[in-house]
Amino acid sequence: MRITQSMITKSLLSSINQNRESMHSIQESITTGKEVDRSSDDPIQFFRANRFRQSIKQNEQYLENVQNAKGWLQATSSNLDSMLNQVMTLRERAVQSANDTLNAENRLQMASEINHILEDLVNIANESFLDKNLFSGTKTKIKSPFLFDGDSVDYQGNTGKMNRRISENLTININVTGQDLLDTDIFNAALSLRTALENDDTNEIENMIESIDLASEKLISLNTGIGSIQQQLDLAENRLETANLNLATFLSDTEDVDLASAITQYNSEELAYQAALQSTANILRLNIMNFLK
Repeated sequence: MRITQSMITKSLLSSINQNRESMHSIQESITTGKEVDRSSDDPIQFFRANRFRQSIKQNEQYLENVQNAKGWLQATSSNLDSMLNQVMTLRERAVQSANDTLNAENRLQMASEINHILEDLVNIANESFLDKNLFSGTKTKIKSPFLFDGDSVDYQGNTGKMNRRISENLTININVTGQDLLDTDIFNAALSLRTALENDDTNEIENMIESIDLASEKLISLNTGIGSIQQQLDLAENRLETANLNLATFLSDTEDVDLASAITQYNSEELAYQAALQSTANILRLNIMNFLK
């Protein structure tokens, strides 16, 4: 096979172009910090990197759900604490009113105070978090889940449960419904105490102390359940944050460039490029001189 001048020139120019493209690729890696930036760089590593990114994104959504749930539960727990404080006041007034040293007029005045406590309990039960009712089930946008007409407390919400997904296989319930509050009998206990005070019925007042204690225990039980869920959320948050730290490390190992190695490689390619240019220039000059002779 006869090797022509044209073939030699094409081979030399092809080699130079390859050096230049290699330099450009390395320079791009140094600039972006990514060794694998597109599928053509390394299809297997590119697929792995995308999978790591998707896992990180999913975990970030779970972490957002955890934060939302923690805020909701904190608000719920705070309001249950406020209700419990009011219940403790109810008990104190019941104990005071059962004392024989008080007269009917004193108990009537006490009944008025119990009525204010009832109103406070209803207001707490109507509290919201981020413009959503805390204790109305899934009917979070109704105006007032609880209505107090002076004689009874009516619940307008439902028993729906609000859930948050905090991992691929775990969903937790985060709400206490209005029905849960009604089931403590706290409103009935307060109403019955007020009626006993209005009737100056010391026997019934004494009986209401036990009812109030039972309501207190049920409220505490609700709040204890919230505390257990909060602990579960803390554990889930730690797991997710640790997982994302590990995934970020795996992602970096998969796609990030080793700058020191890349710079060394670039310098090597640049030297080869300069040498190729010089060699090509020398060969072409010799060929032209031979032609002129």
